[in-house]
Amino acid sequence: MIKISREYVGKRLDVFLSKYLESVGHIVLTRTVLKSNWSDLVTVNSKVQKPGYKLSEGDEIFVNEDRVKELEDSMSTDVRIEAEEGDLDIVFENTDFLVIKKEKGMVVHPGIGNRGNTLANKVCGYLESKGEYDSRVKRAGVVHRLDKGVSGLIVFAKSYRSQKFLQKQFEEHKVKKIYLATVEYSELKPEIKEYFSIKGRNIKKEIDAVVKNDFLLDNSWYEARGYIRRSPRNRVKMEFNIFKSGNAKNSISYIKPINNQDILVIIETGRMHQIRATLEYLGMTIIGDTLYGNGSQRSMPDKIELKSILLKFKDTEGKDLIIKDI
Repeated sequence: MIKISREYVGKRLDVFLSKYLESVGHIVLTRTVLKSNWSDLVTVNSKVQKPGYKLSEGDEIFVNEDRVKELEDSMSTDVRIEAEEGDLDIVFENTDFLVIKKEKGMVVHPGIGNRGNTLANKVCGYLESKGEYDSRVKRAGVVHRLDKGVSGLIVFAKSYRSQKFLQKQFEEHKVKKIYLATVEYSELKPEIKEYFSIKGRNIKKEIDAVVKNDFLLDNSWYEARGYIRRSPRNRVKMEFNIFKSGNAKNSISYIKPINNQDILVIIETGRMHQIRATLEYLGMTIIGDTLYGNGSQRSMPDKIELKSILLKFKDTEGKDLIIKDI
């Protein structure tokens, strides 16, 4: 909820909305899109007002950012993927999909105003060069996402059929994911502090144990169960809390320290910035994360020490597939 201050008094609601969306990192929605979806996007004091409504001091504005994201997704889906040459670090490939190691700082797919030099452009170029590109796939076969600053394993489908099959697993939270983060902290919350008392664990052995037990985790993993919503103080960020408020969505993560800095994280849900927001609540910051660190900024960092190191999902024949980068 945004409370209008004196500086915005008398401004048109549609002008305020456009400037606000731009300030928190959303693409600028066209006038046609705003008009067609207006009643779903914004309310003033819990009521739908016309785009030309003049703001008053103290007005409470609610912006439906979930709907904004849906509109962004539909618009960016329509952006034509232009094939580009470029090196890809492919760790697995079959007739249905690729698993690639993404570098920190690489954007996954083009969006409005950002048409090139993304992972999707290079995947498109690679598949076209082999005569295997299926023009029916969305965003060159993107199945799930990693933030720009995050590195590690990411899946691209090679056909429309496999894209729908794989996307469904991610949407239904059936894919198992393990991340490795390097963190810093000043004051940990008491409930997580005791988990750092055991040091010198072996990452490979810990991951092998998780896989062997089919992801049934013991009590050496800290369970962070709560809710995530958009931060009311910095709208670029998300905020984790153990209590639900507003339109917060449930969030479940599991954390296991390896040493004083390195931790393994398994996420059961897939909320925006889930790992970063959860760690901030617990008193940790991922190295390089200027958005969630001390003196946090309003811009996304290009590179952070968070890496996707394991994915477990079913291939199109229904067989379990485990891909590791460790």
